[in-house]
Amino acid sequence: MKPGKIFLSEQRGIEESSLSKTTMMFNSNSYYNEYKEPFRNLTALNDELLVPFGKLEVSAKEASHLLIIPVTGDLYYQDANENTIEVNIGEVKICSLTAGSRFNIHNPYGSDFINFLQIWIKDESISQDQSLKPIAFNISERLNHLTPVVSGVTSASKPLPFALSIGQFGGRAETTYNLNSNNAFFTFIIAGAFEINGRLMHPRDGLALWDVDSIEIEALSSEATLLCLELFN
Repeated sequence: MKPGKIFLSEQRGIEESSLSKTTMMFNSNSYYNEYKEPFRNLTALNDELLVPFGKLEVSAKEASHLLIIPVTGDLYYQDANENTIEVNIGEVKICSLTAGSRFNIHNPYGSDFINFLQIWIKDESISQDQSLKPIAFNISERLNHLTPVVSGVTSASKPLPFALSIGQFGGRAETTYNLNSNNAFFTFIIAGAFEINGRLMHPRDGLALWDVDSIEIEALSSEATLLCLELFN
């Protein structure tokens, strides 16, 4: 079996307040575990729950690309200049942020919680803040396939150092993800169960793989959903 590391859902760190619950895949803030160090340039994958009308205030600890992916419910992203962007289900918001940059995420609903992902990818070459328009994707139109969302080439001033794909699968549906030479791979299970390169994965588990050319993915339940990150060297 090729080298890899599973990050189990039940072993993630948790921070809670009256407004939000943050479940952390890697070491962050007050959470530390010697086995939860960042994977390559992927420094954070936070599973966020925000109360009705809640506002989450966040700052970038280091120059990084931020991906915001709504899972249940739409949200509003507001930068330090109070420019507000709506990010809907089926969209990914990408921002390139310098260290210390601040922003807010708002829950627009008065009676419903929202769930979204914050993914941080370190990039020391970022010299100024840049915010891309939300990128839309539709996994229902490509059932049983991975949908490329970010290929690494965008309207940004330079290529992004990662690629992102998201897919939804029926039970026993299979696909293969082929990596470019020497790149690393990380997947996060949003819903359902999968077998990935011989490893059994459950909802909200993560898996890091390296020194591998292709990833074999098989869904083990209906409406199984995952995201895949290819991290460029």
